Amino acid sequence: MIKHPFRATLAGAALAAGSAVALPALASASTPPPSFAQAQQKLEQQLASRVSQLSRLSSDVTSSTTLTPAHASVLSARLATESTSINALVAKVPGDTTVQELRADRVAMVQANRVFAVETPQVIEIIEADSIAAQVTTLTSDEPSLLASVNSLTGEPGYDNALRHYNSFVAVVGRASTASGNVVTSVITQLPSDFPGDTHVFVTANHALLNADVALAHASYDEGVIGLASGGYTGS
Repeated sequence: MIKHPFRATLAGAALAAGSAVALPALASASTPPPSFAQAQQKLEQQLASRVSQLSRLSSDVTSSTTLTPAHASVLSARLATESTSINALVAKVPGDTTVQELRADRVAMVQANRVFAVETPQVIEIIEADSIAAQVTTLTSDEPSLLASVNSLTGEPGYDNALRHYNSFVAVVGRASTASGNVVTSVITQLPSDFPGDTHVFVTANHALLNADVALAHASYDEGVIGLASGGYTGS
């Protein structure tokens, strides 16, 4: 009879101890850990940077004077879609209460949009490609007058030099035209879901645009030399 109260005391102590352990555990299940607030804040900052980037890209599209209407329409529609998606997350994330919600929103932010990995190079490269195409159009329109200038030099010291540069002019303008057209064809079809498989597409396009810019520089030089040849210039 004396041992029973002792056992009851031990049992009560064990129960109390168990409660002391269980209650904090229960509380931690319903209360986000301290790191949750940091993760939430970081995600909000990442979303804010994407809102800013989409705004800059939209401004680039609308302010471009050489972007074709068709390309501007495609890019504007995609930027509008991504802006809607990102802004929805901007409104949702502050109300997230679990790590799982944050993780799902982070995945949506990145995989459904790819603002920096896909949309940014796409907009920049299409704008540049159309800019090159516009310069090609201008230079191509100069070809008849350049050829007339060359023909006017027939029999004069500067004729051979002028003809050589005219042929170079036609060739490099053609290369720039081909490059810009290929860039548009390959880049404008890329979507967020294609990443990371489309990374090489943007890298290749960037090299092509650089080469096209160099070709245009050579064309301008050739055009200048043809003009000098009319004054008897025979250099290269």
